[in-house]
Amino acid sequence: MQVYQGAKQLSAPLAASVVTIGNFDGVHLGHQQLIENVVREAQYFGVPSVVYTFHPHPVKVLHPERATYRLFDLKDQQEQFEKRGIENVIIEEFTRDFAKVTPQEFLDSYVLKQLNPKTLVVGHDFNFGADRAGNIPFLEKYCAEKGIRLIIIPPFQYEGAVVSSTRIREHLKNGEVQKANDLLARTYYLRGHVEKGFQRGRTIGVPTANVHPDVEFIPRQGVYCTLTKIGAHMHPSITNIGVNPTFHESGKGPVKIETHLFDFDAQLYGIEVEVYLLKFLRDEKKFSGIEELKNQIQNDMAEARKYFDEHPHS
Repeated sequence: MQVYQGAKQLSAPLAASVVTIGNFDGVHLGHQQLIENVVREAQYFGVPSVVYTFHPHPVKVLHPERATYRLFDLKDQQEQFEKRGIENVIIEEFTRDFAKVTPQEFLDSYVLKQLNPKTLVVGHDFNFGADRAGNIPFLEKYCAEKGIRLIIIPPFQYEGAVVSSTRIREHLKNGEVQKANDLLARTYYLRGHVEKGFQRGRTIGVPTANVHPDVEFIPRQGVYCTLTKIGAHMHPSITNIGVNPTFHESGKGPVKIETHLFDFDAQLYGIEVEVYLLKFLRDEKKFSGIEELKNQIQNDMAEARKYFDEHPHS
């Protein structure tokens, strides 16, 4: 798979292609429908498939007050595209200047000129360009004039409601991990390198790996049953996402991800790991002291072990 930082970075325009345009935050079930259509069309015509996306998220640039945090890091998005058979990804840098480009100019100069699409695949709620004037009716007219086949993917529903990144974020904020995972059609995870922490876990007999995730979105703070992936292996683990209120008077410390791997003893500093969220156990709370914290951790670990006994993971 080829990744380009902007459509104008292609060394030469594509002779023909099948293109989808969007933000694809999370590459959830709805996005997967679009991607499957793109890959199928591209195979049918024997031309390359292209995903055209933007970074940072347009809302972040245009409405910084409306904090919009990506569910995963950008690398994940590319991995998901590649896994699903996409051959080219264009990541256009979204700036205030780029936001002023009219829909006509965007399609003429960025899409048509560079990609020569035979087919364009978009979601039902797609809009783009200055003042979001590039809506579906605009696109229908444009594609009819240029002889481009337009496929509009209807809203993808799961259990009676449309699948969206917003809905997934809400589930994760509520600790409803399974619901979020159903909409993603995969397990939500946080990825990052293991850093040296305060070593507090060691002093109470529960060593943890401090994971520094490369993502702004943080799910509900608290304790989770997790699987931690190291290399190709998944290890049952228990993870705390939060600020350690017992050690931070204000409860305002930096948000940290600390994961304890069961029956595992090895140094992980500097290694990149992925922590997959399976079940929310409890909210983070402040304890009166180390003993109370220790007791709670033992209870959490017993509950997590019980969960893994009932849900064995290979």
